[in-house]
Amino acid sequence: MSYILRSSTPSDAAALAALGTDPDAPRGLNEADLFVYPRHETWLAEHGDAVIAAARLCLAPHSGLALLTDLAGETAPLLALVGELTQHALGQGAATIQAAAPTGSALADALGEHGFTVQRRVVHIRWRLPSPPPGDPPLGIAFAEEIPDPEEYARLSVAAYRGSWDWLFDHWGGDIAARRNFARLFESPRDERFIGARQQGELIGFVSTGSGEVVPGDFSTFGVLVRPAMRGQGIGSYLLLRALQVLASRGATAAEMHTTAPSQGDPAAVRLYLRHGERKEDVAILRRSGHS
Repeated sequence: MSYILRSSTPSDAAALAALGTDPDAPRGLNEADLFVYPRHETWLAEHGDAVIAAARLCLAPHSGLALLTDLAGETAPLLALVGELTQHALGQGAATIQAAAPTGSALADALGEHGFTVQRRVVHIRWRLPSPPPGDPPLGIAFAEEIPDPEEYARLSVAAYRGSWDWLFDHWGGDIAARRNFARLFESPRDERFIGARQQGELIGFVSTGSGEVVPGDFSTFGVLVRPAMRGQGIGSYLLLRALQVLASRGATAAEMHTTAPSQGDPAAVRLYLRHGERKEDVAILRRSGHS
């Protein structure tokens, strides 16, 4: 079967909608990914008059161009798009090429045969509301809704994500750049409500609740963040249940979130979310050198 591969235009909206592909929002990614890949093009594979697959080419600020395939269509045309966009990316000096595919799918296996290796996963989690009440807060910790101080929240974000999201810091160019980018997210919050956890006035954790821009219904752009030295005391569980309680009070019947995990095994944050929710789907983020 032969394919015609081309960049999409506004007139392709109906075809993209039929594929379940939103040209303005990557699928299976979270808020941090949007800041890593702020500019993107949507490409299509066509057979005759039918659009049979779509992919997205994204520009990463520190590692050149990245390729993130949308989860639509069949494996063969998606691989054709991977090949075409890889050459397009290499022609613009890409350092790495990345692709997204359901974990364990034929597409992920096929990408592996083309030199891609799994770097991390995006885990999709869903909660049914109302959730169990949060119960009594951990002793010595005060929880309250608050307006975030961008610098304070950014410092905690860097501390909480370091070690588990090192790929993000590599893309952004280190801790200083990461703190600056995190601060931008708190300077103009959308419809989020923030619940902070404080010990003697010091911010040790927080959660944000609100509609996500990436996936409608996402409860939080940040999930639950707790300072590493304060983990294991029930702070994260209490923040999560308080956040779900806020959403239920706003009329929500369910909440969803996409969060990043290593290529193997679930980190503590994912285990916390699954304690009260259910796993929907894992998406593998695969990568290979742009010059191999």
